[in-house]
Amino acid sequence: MPPVNQELVEAFAAKAAAVSAVVQEVPTMAAALQYVVDVCASKAPSELLADAPGVAQGPLSPNNVPTRVQRVVAAPELNDADFAALAAACEEKGFLCIREGLRNYLAGIDVGLSTGIVGVAASATCLLDTDKEDVRLTGMISEVSMILLRKSDIYPDLPSIAQILRERMSSAPATYTTMVTGPSRTADIERVAAVGVHGPLELHIILLED
Repeated sequence: MPPVNQELVEAFAAKAAAVSAVVQEVPTMAAALQYVVDVCASKAPSELLADAPGVAQGPLSPNNVPTRVQRVVAAPELNDADFAALAAACEEKGFLCIREGLRNYLAGIDVGLSTGIVGVAASATCLLDTDKEDVRLTGMISEVSMILLRKSDIYPDLPSIAQILRERMSSAPATYTTMVTGPSRTADIERVAAVGVHGPLELHIILLED
């Protein structure tokens, strides 16, 4: 594992703030998981953007759509031990914690936790392995998308990760690779910037000490 370059960490954090992402530095995985739960507890209830039979509905949101009563956290990439710890913390709050079957929650998920392969300091971009559908959905249908990234996996710029990309693209007949920079954003309508139109309303990048 390469050593942590603090200058790259600081540059990454500055660029992330510039694209409206939230950066949280944590010392341990336990602290990272607690951060996920805390953010889920503090956010507004998830809006139900599709029909969800059997799901308890709360008051209408400011957008005049029903809200989900039970909060949902998705973390399909965690190992068994870390997922068990996150699920236990969610259960204490009355949250549902899932790692598969995200197609059943397309109406909306509160928080989705993904794992970054590498980060790019020049643009605060995170590279994700999204070969599995549940991992792809985690970063697409959650209101708050979170990416767990180790500080030692931050590289200076895109050319410096070219070999990693080449190896990934040649490792299988077909791969899904996602590069994320900031929350969902568009200015397609009358050139007025809007956040969250095509995906998450917020992006939180959790920088984990090695």
